[in-house]
Amino acid sequence: MQTIIDEIQSLETPDRSIKAFEEMKSGTQRRAYSMALQLTRNPSDAEDLVQETYIKAWKGFSGYHSDRPFLNWLLRIMQRAYLDSRRRDNPIRKADSLNSLISPSDGEVQEITIPDHNPSVEEEMVYREFSAELRNALSELPEVYRTSLELCDLQELSYSEIAEMQGTTVGTVRSRIHRGRKLLRDIVISKGIRLPQR
Repeated sequence: MQTIIDEIQSLETPDRSIKAFEEMKSGTQRRAYSMALQLTRNPSDAEDLVQETYIKAWKGFSGYHSDRPFLNWLLRIMQRAYLDSRRRDNPIRKADSLNSLISPSDGEVQEITIPDHNPSVEEEMVYREFSAELRNALSELPEVYRTSLELCDLQELSYSEIAEMQGTTVGTVRSRIHRGRKLLRDIVISKGIRLPQR
């Protein structure tokens, strides 16, 4: 984490408050690492992703609106950084570089097969379409239920964090989420939306 601090201090400008950023960073590190670990499924990669996220967040800190939850803003930056890294680590590019290293005795390049566990273009399109339909169904919910579901299921905040953000009790949040999921299920069934098969 010292690298983050060094990087942040080197970027500091008079119109930015490093103290405010440090306070927000210290209050979100646990959740940020947890999300990074879910995305990368590797502790070392998760630490790298957290570090990259905080550096990007500091660079864009002047655009952060303090009336919005810092954690939500930070996690969006993390998701974009993770997707960018996945694009950079395209397995096709890796296969090309590996093939150029393998040369049998006759001097020809030997092709090797690297399994691609990423979804195909068709699968990506089907899931994008499904996601759009699901978001449309979600938008039909009354705002109080929609907001609670988005914070819980999309932003992965705990009930207590949602209760604090909404200025209510954990019991009320639990009730809103339960009712919201039931309403969403009814809308999904009535529209005939189905989860794509892998």
